[in-house]
Amino acid sequence: MLLDLARRYADLVEGIEVERFRVVGESYELRARVSLKDGSQVLVKEYLFLDGTRKYAYHWQDHHGRLISRWDNAPHWRELASYPHHRHVGASGVVEASEVRTLDEVFAYIGRHGSRQ
Repeated sequence: MLLDLARRYADLVEGIEVERFRVVGESYELRARVSLKDGSQVLVKEYLFLDGTRKYAYHWQDHHGRLISRWDNAPHWRELASYPHHRHVGASGVVEASEVRTLDEVFAYIGRHGSRQ
């Protein structure tokens, strides 16, 4: 999965460090750090549970460690149309609805928008 994405987004991805990968039956836990060519990073937390549900957080930060954007599906922000999926926008504290739900979609978003958030 990560290697395929790194190949597909070779114009963005500089390197990948897998911090943790655990498989238990049909479930898994993945934690990784993806370094991008512009100096920013995407911190990946993704869990697939036995019942087929997913939990994720994709934290995109600049080269100083400042949040650019974070997509996750923690079950809060019930008022958003995309609940539980949402996006935190930089240090502004703004949280908005989001259709981004996979790492592939995160890279596509970064490819379109770059770090000009």
